[in-house]
Amino acid sequence: MRFASENIPPTEFSAIEHAPYPSQPYLPLPSHRKRVAVTASSAGALINFCHGLILDMVNRGHRVFAFAPELSNSDLRILSHIGAEAYSLPTQLALWDKYRRMRELSNLFGDLAPDVLLVESARNGMVTVAAAKIAKIPHVVTVVPSFGPAFMEGAAGASAWSHRQAMKTVFRTVFSWSDAVVFHSAHDMKFADDTKLLPPSKSAVAVGGWGEDLHRHVQRSLPPLDRGMLFLMAAPLDQLQGILEYCEAAKTMRLKARRARFFLASTPGEAIAPVGTAILKQYREFVQYIGPIDDAGSLISKCHVLVAPSWGNGAPRSLFQALALGRPVITTDTRSCRDFVQLGLNGYKVPVRDPEALVRAMIQILQRPDLMPLMAEDSRRLALRFYDMNAVNALVLETLGL
Repeated sequence: MRFASENIPPTEFSAIEHAPYPSQPYLPLPSHRKRVAVTASSAGALINFCHGLILDMVNRGHRVFAFAPELSNSDLRILSHIGAEAYSLPTQLALWDKYRRMRELSNLFGDLAPDVLLVESARNGMVTVAAAKIAKIPHVVTVVPSFGPAFMEGAAGASAWSHRQAMKTVFRTVFSWSDAVVFHSAHDMKFADDTKLLPPSKSAVAVGGWGEDLHRHVQRSLPPLDRGMLFLMAAPLDQLQGILEYCEAAKTMRLKARRARFFLASTPGEAIAPVGTAILKQYREFVQYIGPIDDAGSLISKCHVLVAPSWGNGAPRSLFQALALGRPVITTDTRSCRDFVQLGLNGYKVPVRDPEALVRAMIQILQRPDLMPLMAEDSRRLALRFYDMNAVNALVLETLGL
């Protein structure tokens, strides 16, 4: 399969002037510096998602211990560079591995004696919160980036039902053993409350995901339309991200708008139902596959519209980046993604697994290219209001008592 990054036309960028950032003062520096443990379900999650938060903890004078499975030498250097003490854990597979991980973690926690523990993923956090309970860590905060495939809108069938019941037990246990819960979506927090997953008295807060560094990712000028409108999807090659729906929509659009061009990039992340490149080859006449990239920001800035047809298993980071860079967005009306679009202002929401709805949304944008600068401004405004990493980190630090 050919890689098509060279086919995206280059664009000269200049930052668009904005009003000063809203004041987001941090909490006063604590008089007592604390020992903080941060555990993640993967090395990628620790480096890509928790990096900014760990840096803020270190800058506030706290001693930070970072844990994740199979940290590479590069990961260890990155964490050491920002002042964290990193611990690489073995991958857990079988039940016995989980039990061994719990014993290892509880012993480590006992030796390090952290005052606070942040668990990056409630879905994968049962072992960690159990170890924290054994080690008697005083304050445990669990993060819910998403509820996972079992709770996706539209999940049906006997296997989905049984999986959902099992995961309900996991979430209820993790939440009850945590002192506070941080949700990445207010809709997920309401869902947890409505389905009795969250104990009534439990402290909970909803934040804008892991946030985005809006001082580094400034709004970029839209590229010219002389080579057609450029659509991009940047996500892990996972069926649950809506890869095939995007490809089918691009195939249909080939007959309706020949000057529209479609690009696909693979970003780091969990792939529960991987989509192989052999399947993508079937769509190579309609979608240009760019290949794997570490950071989608530069690609998003070279395109006009970011498409994220996720089934609801969390929001891809490209959505945060698209808003920060000022790009119209097409995404699904799911708990994880719906807040990234103010309908008709900065993009469109479509039902899950509906390529025809994707086509209709794309055509609506194509028919009014004159509205794209206004949509770009609205995306940036939404990022400033809800997804500023500084504001997100301040809320999480307050919940952690740091």
